[in-house]
Amino acid sequence: MEVTEDGLHYLRHGHRPEGLTPAEGGDQAASSGQAGRRRSSVPYAERPIARARRAKVTGLVERLLTEGRVRVADDDQFAEWRKVINYAKRHGLEPPGKRIQKVRLRASGRKLYLAEGSHPDSRSQKPAGDASVVPVPARLTSPHPIVAALRDMEERLVMPRPVIR
Repeated sequence: MEVTEDGLHYLRHGHRPEGLTPAEGGDQAASSGQAGRRRSSVPYAERPIARARRAKVTGLVERLLTEGRVRVADDDQFAEWRKVINYAKRHGLEPPGKRIQKVRLRASGRKLYLAEGSHPDSRSQKPAGDASVVPVPARLTSPHPIVAALRDMEERLVMPRPVIR
């Protein structure tokens, strides 16, 4: 393998020699440091897979709003629905105040339905940065009498003395 004259120019100056187009200069992705990956000029939302998933999300949400629930019998079919549901969650396509919930059925398949509110594990359920915080003193100066009695009862607390205090 040998570095060409054009390649040396690129390494020295950080750009292709004048008059050299990407087609003549080789793989555009490799020259931009992204070997194996090409950048598309089409925005992600306009790519065929994204448009197809958005259309499926719209159809699923409409079905869930009218029918209440959708049953998916085949696990292979559910794999595609799972991608659609994840797309809906990532791009905020679920109906306001609702979330798409999926439940495994005993026999076979899954049930999809709209549940109220956001998921308990979602970020919206976590307290905000300015939420009130319970103050914890660095040093306990005047404890409640029961706390003081427990603190001083060495036979109840089986701990080394330095740890108790």
